Amino acid sequence: MKILLMLLSLSAFAFGHTTFLQNSGFSSGFLHPMSGLDHVLAMVGVGIVAFFAPMRGYLLLFAFIAVMVVSAILGFIGVMIPFVEEGILISIAVVFALIGFAKKISLSAIVSVVAFFGLFHGFAHGAEFQSGSFVAYMLGFTLSTLFLHLSGIALAYAYTKTVLVKQTQNVER
Repeated sequence: MKILLMLLSLSAFAFGHTTFLQNSGFSSGFLHPMSGLDHVLAMVGVGIVAFFAPMRGYLLLFAFIAVMVVSAILGFIGVMIPFVEEGILISIAVVFALIGFAKKISLSAIVSVVAFFGLFHGFAHGAEFQSGSFVAYMLGFTLSTLFLHLSGIALAYAYTKTVLVKQTQNVER
């Protein structure tokens, strides 16, 4: 918990929301989610929640990405959404809180929460796009987001296997 709080306090310094890398299409779109600790934590966290969620946790990934793409288009065309940076920061805390409760909360509730926060992340991508191919940029950040989600699933899987091995070793003693 102390590490999470430390990372959250540092994430204000690591926003991926700058105009740097926002003008060359696919590559800048792919790098954008990985350019800020705020995006990395939220998207890896969604993957971890998806792993621990009740059956069909993969729906979280689809919901997050679908809402993210729609809100990126809204940001690109100039629709305004207030409190985007605050929404992104809150999403990190909420997503990591969901990890501990994923098995106790209904899947539809988790999907709704995750999709809501996908709105802020997508909007940040779309609103900051400057030039080049927006479609290529969207493809880049969508694939990068999926990669980060899958990384979260892999981390959760590795963690559970490690815990199971330790529990088995303790029982054998």
